This record gives sequence, structure tokens and C-alpha cells, in this order.
Amino acid sequence: MSPAEAKWSVSAIGGHKRNQSSNESTSGSSGWSPERGTPDPAPSSGSSYGAVGTPLSAHSREFTPAIHSQQTQMVSAAPSSSTATYMALTEPINYRHLLERSVNCNWEYIVDKIVNNNDQQASIFLQQKLKIGSAEQKFSIIEAISEQAYQLMVNRFGNFLVQRCFEHGTPEQIEGIANAIKGNVLSLAMDAFGCHVVQKALDCVDESIKSEMVMELLRRVADTVVHRYACHVWQKLFELRWDGTPPAIMSYVNRELTGMWTQVALGETGSLVVQNIFENCVEEDKRPCIEEVIENLDVIARGQWGNWVIQHMIEHGAPEDANRALDIIIFNAAAYSMDQFASKVIEKLLKCSGADVVDRYLARICDGRPERPRIPLIDIASDAHGNYLIQYVLHNATKTQRDLVAAQIRKHMVSLRGSKWGSKCAWIVERYRNQSAIGSPVGGPPGSTGGVSIAASAGQLSGAPVTGPHHHHYHHHGGHHHKDRRTQYNLM
Repeated sequence: MSPAEAKWSVSAIGGHKRNQSSNESTSGSSGWSPERGTPDPAPSSGSSYGAVGTPLSAHSREFTPAIHSQQTQMVSAAPSSSTATYMALTEPINYRHLLERSVNCNWEYIVDKIVNNNDQQASIFLQQKLKIGSAEQKFSIIEAISEQAYQLMVNRFGNFLVQRCFEHGTPEQIEGIANAIKGNVLSLAMDAFGCHVVQKALDCVDESIKSEMVMELLRRVADTVVHRYACHVWQKLFELRWDGTPPAIMSYVNRELTGMWTQVALGETGSLVVQNIFENCVEEDKRPCIEEVIENLDVIARGQWGNWVIQHMIEHGAPEDANRALDIIIFNAAAYSMDQFASKVIEKLLKCSGADVVDRYLARICDGRPERPRIPLIDIASDAHGNYLIQYVLHNATKTQRDLVAAQIRKHMVSLRGSKWGSKCAWIVERYRNQSAIGSPVGGPPGSTGGVSIAASAGQLSGAPVTGPHHHHYHHHGGHHHKDRRTQYNLM
């Protein structure tokens, strides 16, 4: 029986139906992590993808002697090796036996299972075979993949297989797969699975092909730079190293996004792209973006995702840019300290700057007005977001700075003790005074109050427990993790 006859004999047995989609949901993944921006594990609505095939488990039915003895196998001499065998495929497929180095099979049939049935096990098997197979086997497998390259690129499990081809294929085969990408860069970049293939290709293809791919993406800069999936391709572009003259990517980007950088920085995906530009682009290329961000810093700092852009500028920006941003932040210190998102900018400023900047911040929030004796520091200490900043100062500032804050808080103890958030700052100040009175260091080990009972001190302050700096809050949105209080993630 020829390989072609063996392939068609499967339909006669009734073990495999082509073009039949599975409605079973899968709980696992392929095990090969993409380079950036892992897509959602299941579609957003309706049906979920299902893996059709047998699990790679030692307890699977096809691995038992009874089943194994019933499988039809055909052994023949392969052209590549005198010891190689060819196994005709019958369902359920014994993938473990196929993984033996000397065993060949109908690779097109396995690829069909991935394309038509979203077969996860078939994808895992071929990826393993590309790792351990002979040169002839790798060549034949990649040839079968190349025939349906685009369909595999946008497939939940097939995209991992195409990525492996860039690692194990010959230069001619890699070029062939790259040719399947050319002309489809935009659609692939905006696809949940295709975007990973484009990123892998940018790492592996020749620079001439890479330049063609980049030029395709530059046709729709505004749409793709903030796209949920395409933004990861943009980040890869900014990180690329070019041996020759690189294409003028940022000249196109700046021309398309002039006047739009604020909107880009305020978006979840756009904020990551802007930070990536800050890190990887030369001064001339990123200057228009920086200028627009500083010009609209007040709006961006108050944004859920924009505040990360300002934090990045404060911590890693050029001294001139960081100082310009600092002046704006100090001027609006009171308002920012009580804003849900801008308060993170203030926290970054306090942690990354020296004592002189903390002095400027405290001078600003301790500056009262004649018509209102209550200074902004007390409002901040009583605020749900700002109280953490005052706690941070009380725990980490210099003694002179702590004394200044404590003295102001003691003037408003009655008000602060009646506040849910202010009572925490008041409790720290009371403990600080008790410790200072007997010479104990502030911020000692828990339970140490310099000989004064914590319970006695806390009893006067409504029993408010002390809390540390901001807790970590994680938000998952669109497959990307952001650490809401401390550190922003890094997208698939």
C-alpha cells in the first residue's frame, strides 16, 4: 500500500472526518510560549476551540498492548535511511510510537488535523519531531507546513509550529514561509495568533525581507500602534538591531502620530509602545513624542495607563526631561497626591529622587492658605490614595523631614483620628513620638514601641492598625498584566 492509499484508507475506516470542527474546550496550551503578548486562552464569545486527538499520556488507551497490537502498520524502506520505517496512520494515532527517530508517516495528514480540527496534540507532536527528527524528516515536515503556512499562522496551535520552522528550516524554506507572510503583515499583526509569527519572523528573516514587512506595517501606523495585538509587533520593531541602514521607521511614525501622542500614551497598549520608544529610539527620533508627553503631562499623569509613561520618564528619562516633568508634578503635588492614578507618579518621585526633591514636595503640601488653616498635607493624610504617601515619608524620609510631617499631623490629631485613612498616619506619628521619647529608632521591629504598649497607644487612636505602603493590585485586561500599585507589566 502506497502512502497515498494509506492516507485515503483512513476515511474508509471512518476514524477521521476532515473539515469537522471540535466544540470541546481545551484546558491546556501547547507548551511553547510565544515571544510577547500571550493571547487569550479562549475566544471571547461563543464556542471554544477543542483539541481533537489523543493525549500524550502513558495511560492513554492507544498505548496499551491490546490497542497497539490492533493498529495497522506498514513498514517499508525509506529513501533517506535503510533503518527508517513508514507507519500508516490510523485513529487513534499513537504519537509516542511516531516520535521514534526512525519512524516516518504522512506529515500532510498531521498538518491537516491541526488546520481542520485545531488538534493541539498534533501540533505538539510535530514540534517535537522537528527537534529530534533527522534532517530528511525536518525537511519533509516543513514542506508539509509550508503548503498551509498562512492557515497555520492564524491557528491557535499551528502558529507555534510555524515559529519552530524558522528555527529548523533551511534558508530556502525560511524564505518560503516569509513569502507567505509578505502581503499579509497587517492582517497577521492584528491577529491574536499571527502576531507571534510576525515577531518571530522579524528575528529570523533576511534584512531585505524584514524591510518589506516593516513597510507593510507602516501603511497603517495609527491603527496598529494601539492595537491589542499589533502593538507587540511595534515593540519588536523598536528593539530590532540592523546590520545595514535601518528603514526610517520613526520618521513615518512621527508624521502619522503628530498631535496624537497623548491619546497613544493614555491607552493600555499605547503606553507600552511609548515607553518602548523612550528606551530604544535615538534622541532625534523620540524627541517629538517626549515633547508632546511633557506638554500634556497633567492629563497623562491622571490616566490609568498614562501614569506609567510619566513614571518611566521620572525614573529613566534624560535629566533635562525629568526635571521639566518634576517641576510640573511638584506644582500639582496636592492634587496628584489624592488622585487614584497620579498618586503613583508622586510615589515614584519620592522613591527615585533625593532628599532635595522630597523637601520640595513637603514644602508644597505644607504651604497653607490664610483663609484655610488646614494644609494640603492633612487632606492627603486623610485621603484613600494619599495616606500611603504620607506613611511612606514617615517611614523612609530623613529625621528632619519626619519631624516636619509629624509636627503638622499632631496639630490635627482630632480630625485624623476620626478618619478611616488619617488614623493610620496619626497612629504612626504617635508611635514615632513614643519611640523618640526613649531613644528607640523609628521603624523598628513589629511590636517594638520603646517600652510603651502598642495596645495602649492604639487604644487612644481608635485601634487603627498600621499599614505599609501601597499593596499590590493586579489588573488583567486583554491578556496583559499591569501591577496597579507598584510596577507595570511587559504585553504577548
